[in-house]
Amino acid sequence: MNAADPTTVVHAYGLVPGDGPLSLPDRGIADSRVRTIAFHDLEIVVSDLPAESFGETAWAEHGEDTSWVTPVASAHHAVLQHLVEHGDVLPLQLPGIYPSDEALIAALESSRARLEHAWQLLAGRVEWSLQIFPTSAPAAPEKPAPRSGREYLERRRSQQDARDTERGRREAAMTQTHEALAHAAAASVVRALLDPAVTGRDEPMLLNSAYLVARDEEQRFLGLAEELHDHLVATAGMRVEVTGPWPPYSFVGAEESHGDDLTGMVS
Repeated sequence: MNAADPTTVVHAYGLVPGDGPLSLPDRGIADSRVRTIAFHDLEIVVSDLPAESFGETAWAEHGEDTSWVTPVASAHHAVLQHLVEHGDVLPLQLPGIYPSDEALIAALESSRARLEHAWQLLAGRVEWSLQIFPTSAPAAPEKPAPRSGREYLERRRSQQDARDTERGRREAAMTQTHEALAHAAAASVVRALLDPAVTGRDEPMLLNSAYLVARDEEQRFLGLAEELHDHLVATAGMRVEVTGPWPPYSFVGAEESHGDDLTGMVS
């Protein structure tokens, strides 16, 4: 066990089972060695990092700087992704910095009941993410200029009616898709839509959701997502994109809130 050392901090990645063989990644944040600390029936996966570069002061100074946070978050995720590909994991959030092993254990001990509840939900399950985007609509044929103000208003009304109909079809398709996948999963959550500046895409995101899926149900879940895309989403002028499996980030604390409200998801 690492005793308190003012030159280092302990960074916690997540919790894994403590009752079997464990595959750890070779390196973590800042090329650090990855090790474990026993915590009841689980193990805490951690790295020892230089306090000057990753301690509380460093996070206070650089925590809002994306150029500093991004590589740290990427390395944190890489460790968790390795773990979830080899077994169950309960991810811990950034920043997970503690002065010593003892301080980390004490912090987790204070939340032990919540962690045990979360572990019961997450064990044997992984996260799959789903996003829905519109497909390019075919160009409408050009019409001659309206011959009167009345014809102009009628055309505008017709165009608005068509947009409302299309919006309704998309809303219905997304709601049915999400409900069907949520029914096939242990838990689900609708997350905030990502801006095109974040996705790097021209088309707006229409749905951003995640599903907690049992490992032995993954193929059935993915088959259902494909079927819903082909027979429901695509016919409404959209496409489904499913990615994973991921560490179950969206479901740590999922027993408190699922956030499954689709209101206002289509613009």
